[in-house]
Amino acid sequence: MQILGEQIPLRDNLLKSLRVHRTMWLILLVTAFFDFASTLFFMTGIGINVERNMLVRSLANTLGIVPGVALAKCLQLGAAAGFAALSFKHSRAILMLLVLINILAILANLFLEPRTPPA
Repeated sequence: MQILGEQIPLRDNLLKSLRVHRTMWLILLVTAFFDFASTLFFMTGIGINVERNMLVRSLANTLGIVPGVALAKCLQLGAAAGFAALSFKHSRAILMLLVLINILAILANLFLEPRTPPA
């Protein structure tokens, strides 16, 4: 694919990222699973309306809690793959950022007191 006059080998970048950063991809999958589980735990107990992520809240309202949260996690993993395909050089940083976001979400889901958003 050519972007701004530069040839970008999307498939090669993604495959190289999967091969070289295998551990980071596995950590991303594990943290995504635990974020999914902790989000389900807190949403089924407290309700959808206290979810801070507007996309997850909208998907959960539209599709239901389990399919909505699962689709949001799939979109996150798809975004990771897309950014890794665009730039192998930056793929490790992107994976680390997504792992950090997932860890913060897990901690928030399990330990922060939920506040209902203003009506």
